[in-house]
Amino acid sequence: MKPLILSGLLACLTTPALADFRICNETGRKTFAAIGYKDGGEWISEGWWTIQPGKCSVPIVGDLTNRYYYVRAESETGNWTGDYSFCYITDAFTIRGDENCTSRGYKTGGFLEIDTGDALDWTQNLSD
Repeated sequence: MKPLILSGLLACLTTPALADFRICNETGRKTFAAIGYKDGGEWISEGWWTIQPGKCSVPIVGDLTNRYYYVRAESETGNWTGDYSFCYITDAFTIRGDENCTSRGYKTGGFLEIDTGDALDWTQNLSD
């Protein structure tokens, strides 16, 4: 019996940790989030993830490859925006490039810069 317990414990210790970029909603209202990031030499913006109060969403799955990520989140009573502009639209989107948004039929909006410090995983909390 003891070898079985020990082997189960060793299996747990050798299981790789999950590394992701998570956005958690610590507010009391449904929130919609979008993310911007660099993929190779190209800027990408993607959205929208619906995040219920007290829940999290994972827009980037796996080890993070960038130091900086950008988040825009919106709710009925507040927004989390910043000084870094990316293209976006109201519906679900994946947009390549961060320039000439309006001429390409997109909106331009501010995203918050998130410095992960080269971490492999990150949780960004949205709070009031």
